[in-house]
Amino acid sequence: MSKLLKLVQIGKRQLNMDDDIYRNILEELTGQRSARGLSDKQLNAVITRFKSLGFQPKTSPQKTYQSREIQKIRAIWITMYQQGFIRDRQDSAIDAYVRRMTTQLNGIGIARLTWLKSTQASAVLDSLKAWHLREMTSDILKNGGRIPRNSACTGPAGYDRLAAYYVENYQRNDK
Repeated sequence: MSKLLKLVQIGKRQLNMDDDIYRNILEELTGQRSARGLSDKQLNAVITRFKSLGFQPKTSPQKTYQSREIQKIRAIWITMYQQGFIRDRQDSAIDAYVRRMTTQLNGIGIARLTWLKSTQASAVLDSLKAWHLREMTSDILKNGGRIPRNSACTGPAGYDRLAAYYVENYQRNDK
């Protein structure tokens, strides 16, 4: 069943419309006594008539989809706040960071984290991870520690390994 047909049925129900009156309106507007098989244009005409009779379609709020990248950006931001690397945990601070990073990508900047497309979110996530990695590395070295190696022992640990190491050995629980 199309959205418009559902809306016609909802309108009929909301207006407590008698079946005969409903079918008379359909016939008057479309030449048919049944809504089944009506074109979108005809269904819109019926809905317009219902609105003139007091029908008020309710729109449900759209669910916002959050990509994994956006969820990770928010999680890393909160972690950095808890670790004392940033001062402001609010969404407005994340949005300001996103705006700065996306300005470098497209020259304009995207005002909100939730507005990012997947490729943009990936770029922001990479920059946030790099910043977090620098902060953790600096804190470890400042406290006389050593940066763990990657699993092949060919270089420093990547983001995930260093983050786990930092939480286990250096994280302050002061926030």
